Amino acid sequence: MRTFRRKGYEATSVKDLERATGLRSGSLHHAFGGKRALFLAALDHYNEHVVGGRIATYLHGDDPVKELRALFRSVLDEPGGGSFGCLLTNTAVEFAGGSKAISAKVREGFAQLEDAFEAQSRRARALGIGAKTGRTHRRTALRLLHAYQGLLVLVRFGHERAELETLVDDLLADVFDGGSS
Repeated sequence: MRTFRRKGYEATSVKDLERATGLRSGSLHHAFGGKRALFLAALDHYNEHVVGGRIATYLHGDDPVKELRALFRSVLDEPGGGSFGCLLTNTAVEFAGGSKAISAKVREGFAQLEDAFEAQSRRARALGIGAKTGRTHRRTALRLLHAYQGLLVLVRFGHERAELETLVDDLLADVFDGGSS
């Protein structure tokens, strides 16, 4: 998963996968059925453990806007100090809908995030923190997904952290009335 995330699907060679997994190409093929099948498994793993893990870690508690801020800021702290961005974002750009199976995995991850953002919007409204301009919860969720994915692109590009933190704060102030700062 990390190798695909760092290099992309096309630029990842079988030798790269051997180094990353400690398995020989024959074992990789036997276990996964080839590079493409391994990539699909990596996307499943990413959706379950990275996307699902971030949602479970950050989006619970008493302040939905504060939780969203923590989630968005969490992507600024890349493990190991790198800036590889998001496997879903990187894959969406690399494939641009070219493979139905791969696109479906990307859509699953995006849907997980969008559903979580919609739930946060509903929680915020229940607490009297409404989305500005009477947006529906789904529209708010899509705006948050858009911003989250854009943030990940800027992280991969190596944009200044302080500017990204301010960007997150401004976004949430723009999206929510009465949210915590």
